[in-house]
Amino acid sequence: MEDNRVRLRITWNACEVDIEGPQQFIESCSDTVKALADILVVLGSGQAEKPPSTSEPSHPKMAMVKTSPVTRHTPSSFGDWYYKVPKTATKTDIVLLASYFIQLQNTLGIFTTGEVNKLLREVDLELKNVAHFIKLNQDYRKVVKIRQGQFKVNEEGIRHLQDLELI
Repeated sequence: MEDNRVRLRITWNACEVDIEGPQQFIESCSDTVKALADILVVLGSGQAEKPPSTSEPSHPKMAMVKTSPVTRHTPSSFGDWYYKVPKTATKTDIVLLASYFIQLQNTLGIFTTGEVNKLLREVDLELKNVAHFIKLNQDYRKVVKIRQGQFKVNEEGIRHLQDLELI
């Protein structure tokens, strides 16, 4: 599935910001990003210390590059992942794995508590309070809340799943 992903990287002095997503989304943010760059220039010109290499305020450098589609293997069913989970994995890890599976299937790249609960029931794992485990993953900074009832597994969560060799 080709989703035409691009990455926008903004580099200014010692700071870098990466924004990655579908090209249409990145292009829709271009006016906002340009305004941010202008604000950074204005803020930079009012600093007491200027970068040593120049007396003029530096303008943020921006580059948009195409990225290759995500190459992680996504199984056709969650059961393919779930039944390979080692016994040492915690319930919090399993909820994170289910969340990530749903996120990969979702065109918006998000998941909800209800979707995770339903998916876990399909593999005969009934947890009394899935929201509690999602909250724990938030506290461990592996999941971020997008808006009320919608969440996303972040890069830290994906790295955690990779470290556990769950994905």
